[in-house]
Amino acid sequence: MTDPTDRLSLYRRFRPQRFGEIVGQDLLVATLRRAVAGGKLTHAYLLSGQRGVGKTSVARILARAVNCLALEDGEPCNRCASCCRILAGQSLDVVEIDGASNRGVDQIRRLREEVAYVPAGSQRKVYIIDEVHMLTGEAFNALLKTLEEPPPHILFIFATTEPHKVPATVISRCQAFEFQPIGESAIARVLHTIAQAEGIALAPTAADLIARRSRGALRDALVVLDQLGHAGEVTEEAVVELLGLPPLSQVDGFLDALAGRDADGALAIVADLSARGRDLALFLEEAASQARDRIISGQSTLLPIAQRLIELRGELGRAFSRRLHVELALVALCGPPQKREPLAPSVQTEVAALPLDTPPAAPPQEQPPRATAPASEAKPTGPQGTAWEAMIEAVFAERVSVAAFLYPAEATWADGLLTIRLPADCGYHYESLRDPAVHGYVEAVAHRFFDPLLTVQLAWAGGNQKPTLEEGARILAEALEGTILREGNNGNR
Repeated sequence: MTDPTDRLSLYRRFRPQRFGEIVGQDLLVATLRRAVAGGKLTHAYLLSGQRGVGKTSVARILARAVNCLALEDGEPCNRCASCCRILAGQSLDVVEIDGASNRGVDQIRRLREEVAYVPAGSQRKVYIIDEVHMLTGEAFNALLKTLEEPPPHILFIFATTEPHKVPATVISRCQAFEFQPIGESAIARVLHTIAQAEGIALAPTAADLIARRSRGALRDALVVLDQLGHAGEVTEEAVVELLGLPPLSQVDGFLDALAGRDADGALAIVADLSARGRDLALFLEEAASQARDRIISGQSTLLPIAQRLIELRGELGRAFSRRLHVELALVALCGPPQKREPLAPSVQTEVAALPLDTPPAAPPQEQPPRATAPASEAKPTGPQGTAWEAMIEAVFAERVSVAAFLYPAEATWADGLLTIRLPADCGYHYESLRDPAVHGYVEAVAHRFFDPLLTVQLAWAGGNQKPTLEEGARILAEALEGTILREGNNGNR
């Protein structure tokens, strides 16, 4: 007959049963063991820390230890009648409460009534309240009196992942212990031990990768091992596939592209990840982690890139389109891609989603200049082309979305007036550039490349491209901060 425990998940089957089996919390468990052995336990403990680090396991061990009939240097024996009843979940004196589903004041009032009764067959009655921060304010207030003056046979053990949400009045009445994230090397050792006991072939690189991705939570690592252990050998490739992680070669290629300011290469990798449905946030985490390793090995040039990747990962939670947000950030970091062409109407709404797989464009020096301005008036722009092209490059470096609006346009400059003309299929671009804030920014940049410049005029092939005489006068008057004086038919002004 199959043992029922064989059907349990690994993290439940290998849950620690003694203080000495707790991983990564040596000082904490040593303190509790000495308190149990010396009979110096207090009436309430608050165990805090991230998920999967052993808070509930320690609470259950402590509950058995205070009621154990044959203590072994502060450790529960797990063999006496009291320990066996608690392990089997049959003890009336150890009560576990889920704070998330029993958070109201009525539940806490019933608990206050129950604590007055002496234990049924144990030395102390233990209440373990998990996720205690979920209790309401009224429930905490109802609990305060009992915490301040508890009956001598009562022990409260609170566990929480968010101790900052527990009122200070409650914390002050407890002994607080903060659990630390478990080290990667310790998690890897536990994985190897359990894999050997279960007959699972676990590659060392796979164990290291699982330990790193578990972020200090041993339970999460055991869940991954449990999932992969049924399909044969657990390899690094299997872990990558299960967790949706990018291959290391792809991460290194991405970092190399960023370091070389190769926007085309970086954008191609993002396009590939999006096409395969990969999580861009997870990819940025892996890229930042790999950049950190390469920085420590001596590649200090990656430091600003790693910092930007971390910032970008934090920004994705607020982005309406993760791919669009990442692509814009990459172009801002690397400069405009070489494979550029005017935006198609089908992608006008995605302002900066530049095409990644179009044929290479001709070198900039072979293209006709977009700006036609008197050579004697234009500022020198160096080997990068005309004043208009230099202005586009500057906008790309500062505000990629605005550069995407300007890219399909042509410009002329005469008599201090820079006219930016957009094709008929770029109505969205035209309307976006008419926004006062955007127009003001474009005009401010234009002043750096065109001198003298009075103002910037926007035109659209889908509407009136040329202003009337009165409109032109109004534009010049606004630029010169003057007024227009009209002469009436009778010669009076």
